[in-house]
Amino acid sequence: MSMMTAAPEWNVPYVFKGATIIDDTHSWTGGRRLADLFNEKLLSFRLGKRQKSFFGSLILSYFMSLDGFQILEWMEKGRKEKRRKGKCRKQEYEEINDIFIVGDRVQFEKDCNHIQATINDFLSWTTSIDNNSLPIDHPLYQYSNEEYFAYADYMHLPELFENDDQHPLIHMIKWSDIGLKDRSGKESTLWIGSQGSHTPCHYDTYGINFVAQIVGKKRWLLFPPESPIGQLQTRIPYEESSVYIDIEPSVLGKFKDIDVYDVTLEPGDVLFVPKHWWHFVSSLDTITISVNSWLEQPDDHVERIKEMLVRQIIISTMLSHDYPCDQWLNHNEIVTDPATNLTLLSSLLTNTDVQEPPPKRPRNIITTANHVNEQRLTSTLFGSIGLTPSNDNGFSDASDDEILLKRLLRAMTASDTIDLIYNKLLSV
Repeated sequence: MSMMTAAPEWNVPYVFKGATIIDDTHSWTGGRRLADLFNEKLLSFRLGKRQKSFFGSLILSYFMSLDGFQILEWMEKGRKEKRRKGKCRKQEYEEINDIFIVGDRVQFEKDCNHIQATINDFLSWTTSIDNNSLPIDHPLYQYSNEEYFAYADYMHLPELFENDDQHPLIHMIKWSDIGLKDRSGKESTLWIGSQGSHTPCHYDTYGINFVAQIVGKKRWLLFPPESPIGQLQTRIPYEESSVYIDIEPSVLGKFKDIDVYDVTLEPGDVLFVPKHWWHFVSSLDTITISVNSWLEQPDDHVERIKEMLVRQIIISTMLSHDYPCDQWLNHNEIVTDPATNLTLLSSLLTNTDVQEPPPKRPRNIITTANHVNEQRLTSTLFGSIGLTPSNDNGFSDASDDEILLKRLLRAMTASDTIDLIYNKLLSV
């Protein structure tokens, strides 16, 4: 099987319009179609506090760019009274800020509550005026949708359907318009979120990424791999294949003049994310549904070795100091003992692909269908997108020793440090 690679000019994000990714005659508006396809299947949702989300300010800046009528239409949540246009920006800000409180720190996935619920549960919760309208045994009853977001993310469809290749959704997803003729739901991941749900800033270690927006709008902020924002990277919490940024709003002013690619995806849009591009993602509408597919790239094997080096450093340190894994590892990671990590690392290092040039599999350049419109994104300045700084002291809940240890680990697991270790391993 040939490997698909991006065209050389795709060195920045692109948005593709006019591609059909979901081949279905039914409407997906409102999420009911997806609920029918899942037939009361339980999914894992993470519940996070909206006021603690760094994206509070991003959503706020998005709504502040709209006129007063649009803001009130979305924010009133079904109230019958409509207010007229013409309110001053200060008054609009105060009303919106009552709902979207600008928070202090990024809220990582490990900081969220994780519950089991169906898509019908999720839909009834997102559209409820208040939780008193929900049954007391509703799985989301204790979480106000004005205070919490709900996000079912990273759902790899084959695993979700227990490798049922005949599930209708598997065959509805087709990436051929984007030029990925052999990809379907078997190589796709599903994301379902409420307003305010978000993915912390990170880059994906492996592959390149195509993201199709199906329902609702999502805002993406993307930064090049060499962006100064990478100075804030952290591997705690550790997750294989994701390198996070621990944004401290107090230092945002330092990065006001760096480039950011700011795009709002609407239903029907497909975003191309080049390899190792940092990105924030946040849901702007009451219900959002996205599908994505990562494509393996020639140097992914080297990245797996580097990820194993990071795992060994993080887990060995965590175990030797008896720190709780739920604070050092993301919720989907398991503790692997250092001896096992060394065995896996040895196996990766002895793979001949490391000693030779990248694998000699045939490579095809991705070419979109003729009717698909390519839009190359351009950058703006980070300081112009309306982020709000606050007073924050970093690891405020940690002891002095743990703060120092985390600083050491940031240095030890920084990309240039890991590159150095990797090159030394190959030379000895």
